[in-house]
Parts: sequence; structure tokens; C-alpha cells
Amino acid sequence: MEFRLLGPLEVRSGGTPLSLGGPKQRALLALLLLHVNEVVSRDRLIDGVWGESPPSTIAAVLNVYLSKLRKLLAASGLDNALVTQPHGYMLRIEPERLDLHRFEQLAREGRKALAEENTEQGAARLEEALALWRGPPLADLAYAPFAASKIGRLVELRLSALEDRIEAELALGRHFEVVPELTELVAEYPLRERLRVQLMVALYRTGRQSDALHVYQESRRFLAEELGIDPGPELQRLEKAILVHDPSLAPPRRSGGGSSAAARGALFRRRVRRRRSPLLAVLAGLLAAAVAVPILALSQGEAERPRREQAGLMFASGSEVAVVSPDTNKVVGRVPVGSEPTLVREGDGSVWVADRHDQTVTQIDPESRRVVSTLGIGFSADDLAAKDGAVWAVDREQGVLGKLAYGEISDRFERRGFVGFARMAVDDKALWLGSGNSLIRVDLATGRVLNRADVPVELDGVAVGAGAVWAVSGPAAAVLRIDRDTGAVTDQIPIAARHDVRSPYPMGVAASADFVWVLNTSTSTVTKIDPDLEDIVATFPLGSGPGSLKLAAGEGAAWICNQDDGTLTRIDAETDAMTSITVAPHDRPTDVAVAGGLVWVTVDKW
Repeated sequence: MEFRLLGPLEVRSGGTPLSLGGPKQRALLALLLLHVNEVVSRDRLIDGVWGESPPSTIAAVLNVYLSKLRKLLAASGLDNALVTQPHGYMLRIEPERLDLHRFEQLAREGRKALAEENTEQGAARLEEALALWRGPPLADLAYAPFAASKIGRLVELRLSALEDRIEAELALGRHFEVVPELTELVAEYPLRERLRVQLMVALYRTGRQSDALHVYQESRRFLAEELGIDPGPELQRLEKAILVHDPSLAPPRRSGGGSSAAARGALFRRRVRRRRSPLLAVLAGLLAAAVAVPILALSQGEAERPRREQAGLMFASGSEVAVVSPDTNKVVGRVPVGSEPTLVREGDGSVWVADRHDQTVTQIDPESRRVVSTLGIGFSADDLAAKDGAVWAVDREQGVLGKLAYGEISDRFERRGFVGFARMAVDDKALWLGSGNSLIRVDLATGRVLNRADVPVELDGVAVGAGAVWAVSGPAAAVLRIDRDTGAVTDQIPIAARHDVRSPYPMGVAASADFVWVLNTSTSTVTKIDPDLEDIVATFPLGSGPGSLKLAAGEGAAWICNQDDGTLTRIDAETDAMTSITVAPHDRPTDVAVAGGLVWVTVDKW
């Protein structure tokens, strides 16, 4: 078994990567690997994996994860690798199984060879060490509480080895070869003066004296502007040496140095082939400065509700909302609404239905099951959210975010900044909108943008519940957990196919008090996530093609409506039992919500 930290966390058994579970289990394993063959206390594991807000059942949760790790290791022949100690736990494995250990060993051998003036061998050893890197260290665990300091240390280890390898190549007269690489490195790590020194030396030796001096001038400007300091002594001495053509800067004559030209060529080709990538995806600065969005007054224009004509027939009430009892799993009522209802939401004690054709929002009292009011809003709503006496509606194409105060449009915000935002969720303090790589938080009282975050993946859905904001990304096949107070991403939970040919493509998310539910349209499945474990606990096949599916959660279940076959699927949160309910045999259900102890399904009549 081989353990890898120099890139995304990976464990291989017989050359095959193993499934390591969700982010918390992966973080626990990574933390133990970073302290391999050392005792790590329970408190340190909890702080490193869960941070300052562990779940109330953390003792039991930690035991579950430790048990899973033991089973994983035992299945690959390491029966006694995870050992319980009086004050914590130890992951006991041969150091050679860990890529970090091999990297440090090879780097030491390379530096020792350089100290003994065996430059060719030293460069080869350092290159072999650097070849172990597969990308940014612990790239998939960047949000883990322990990760920042550990990633910083690993980045420093690699950069130091990289600088030593380049120093060796300069000593071998390979200045032409290293100039492109050094140019990229200086741009990527502008504060590392050693890289600037190496670039100046390489440029001078290739006959580019003016370029070398330009690097010094740029270095002086950058350090003065960014840090208010002058270049270090080594940079200053090098500038003077270049100006006077100091003989010590002359390139060394190329020689065999104890190895063949073929070996030297192979070393260079390996370096050129190795694709470089940034080592640390810095995720700080996700929260931009608050941006005030001006409010524009809008005169209300009551939209006339057209009736739909089809095959020469007129329908006075084109469509309806079907009401399903979660106790009996049967339709217990129908409420006529609009002509083309496309979505239904719960909020502020009411049910809200948006009609794209009529450009209206209808309010339904869930207790009496009667329409309270229907409001013309002047645009087609892509999503709705209700809180504190107001309903918010967003139009993705027009870039409009409207605030409706039960019976009239009270405010309508200018379009700038909201184009493309089609998914909304609301909590006690803020409205959340997600689209593309952006997530913004809007103050419910003032309508001002509290913060705007650039998230690392494209968003396809957002929900509030289970103590956090949850967003799904289809392209990344992942769920993001987002802090409700800061808007910062705290975890990324992969929903990757283990053995399926097709990867899940999550497009919808719903959260209840106990679970987070994710709708994967490409595979026609629903994923159930435990927010305390922050891990997948079950996956449910819906038994039909992807169709056009919508998801809601509440009343102890997840509810999925299917436009293609007119059914509503119930997944019981406690028993995982699945029940199919016929909503509209000859019509098309378009969306589903849970409110007032009932399930509400918009039905579009053809």
C-alpha cells in the first residue's frame, strides 16, 4: 500500500486507488499521515479536522471514522496499522510507503551529493524527488482546519528543493535550459529573492546582460512597493558584479561530471516534460468588500393573466397545485393557479407559486389551501424565496432581483451584478444567490450585498438547512458547505462515481434538520448526506431516465417530482424506504415544496 500527500490525498493498493470516503475521513487520514508513527491526541484530531465547531456527538463521530479507517487499512493487508495509545492514536506504517518521506530522503541525498561536489548526481536526486509531486499538496483538503499551516510547510519544502536543483543545473552550465522555468517561478513567487538571483545569473550567462539588470530593477521596485524594503545583500552584490562583468559570473565549462551525455539529456527531458502547476490554491480573499446596490423605484403594473389556448380549446384555469399528505402518500387536494406554474416554494408560513407565462407570483395559505393573492411582477421568475414579510424573485436573463411585499412590488434592484443568478435560498439574516463561480449574500432588510465570494467550482443549486448553506456543483460533482456568517466555504464533499461509467451531475440540493439531499440528474439518483459526518450515507436510484426532476425535503423525507412520468417519489429519511406516488396521470408536475405539514406539487396541464 502506498500513501500520497504530495498532491490530492491518495492511497493505492497494488497500483489501484482506494475510495477514501468523504472530506472528514480524508482529513483525518491526512492528519495521521502527516504525523506518521507519532501519537496524535483525540483533541488534536478533533481540532484539526472539525475546527472550533465540532458536532455535539463528536466523540461518537470520531470513533466511527477511526473504525472506517481501520477497516480500510485491514482490507489492504495493514491489520494493525492504526493503533490506539493511552493518549491518542498512531498510524504505524513503514516510512517508505509515504511519498513525503521518499521526497525528503531523496532531497537529502541530493543536497549531500552537492555538498560533496558531485553536482550531476545531486541534480538527478533532486529531480527525482520533485517528480513525486502530482500537484498542489493536499489540494482536495484545502478547507480542512489543519491544512493551511501544513500545506505551507510542504510548499516550502518543494520550493527549497527546486531552488537547489536549479542551483545545481546552473553549476553544470545549463543556463539556457533554466531561463524559461525561472521566469515563470519568479512571476509565481515574487518574494523569493533566491529565484531572482538565479534568473539574473542565467540571463547574464546567456548574453542577456540588460535583461538581467532589468530583473534587478523590477525586483527593487516590487519590494519597495509591496514591503517597503530594499533588495537583499545578495541581489545588490549581483547587480554590481553584472555591471563590471565580474569573471566569477562566467558560465562553467560543460563536462561529463561523472555521467553520460545521454543521462544529462534524459534529466533535462524529464524536467521539460513535467508540467508545472501552482502549488497553493490560495482560497483566502473569497469574501470581497461589501457592495451597495442602489434601489430603483418601480411603478406596479398589474399583469393581465392570459388564458392558454390549445387545440382550439380555452382553459379558464390552465394549471394547479396538487396537495399530497405525507401521512397517506396520497393527493388530498388541488388548488387552481395560473396557466404555466414552473416553481413552488415555502416561506413565511405560505406557499408561493411562480408562473413564467403569466409573469405572476401566487400566495397560497397552506391551512385553508386557498389562494390569498396573485401579483403581476413584470418578469419571469427563475427562483423565489420568502422571509420577514417579503418575497424575493430573481430573473436570470434580465438580471433582475425583485423584493415583493405581499401584494405589491416594494423594491426592484437594478440589473447590474445579478445577471446569471438563478438559484436562491434564505436564512434568518440573508438571501443567498449562486451562479457560475459566484455566491453573494444580500441583507434582507436593506437589500445591500453583504459579501460576494468567488468559489472554486461552478454552482448549480443552493439551499439553507442543517446549520449551514449548501451549494452543489455539476461540473465538479461536489457539494460545498458554506458558513452562514462569513460566506466562506468550509468543506467540499465529492459525489463521485465509484464504479459507474457516468459521473453524477448534481443539479439540485435540499436541506432538512437532519440530512442534506442532492439530486443527480445525469445518473437519475439522489444522494443522502449526514451533515455531522459530512459524508455520503446512501445513494438512491430513481428507476427512470434523468427526465426533468425537482427536489424538496421536509416532513421526514426527500421528495422528487418527475415531469416525464407524472410521479412523486418519497424517500423516507429514517428507513430509506422509497415510495412512488402518482400526482397527475395525464399532466406534468414541474416542481415540489414542503409546507404546513403537506407536500405541494405544481402541475402543468397540457
